Amino acid sequence: MDELVDQVLRNMGLEQKFKEHEVCMIWPEVVGQMIASRTKSVRVMDGKLFVSFTSAVVRNEIMMVKEGLIRALNEKVGKEVVKEMIIN
Repeated sequence: MDELVDQVLRNMGLEQKFKEHEVCMIWPEVVGQMIASRTKSVRVMDGKLFVSFTSAVVRNEIMMVKEGLIRALNEKVGKEVVKEMIIN
């Protein structure tokens, strides 16, 4: 069933947008509830993940592990959607 949905999205040219949305939806699962609760916004555009936080401490912690987070998010969605993380 997943393959069929992927094929339909690909044929309609919507696969990338769907995967970008999926990255935003799984953010809390990947980073955990504590960090997710201190996340102000998450969006993906053109391979860039834009994230802003309500806590400077959390922002600094994420900056140190952002490469690992990019890998984890891409693995979870099954495609290289995020190439770079921009932290505000």
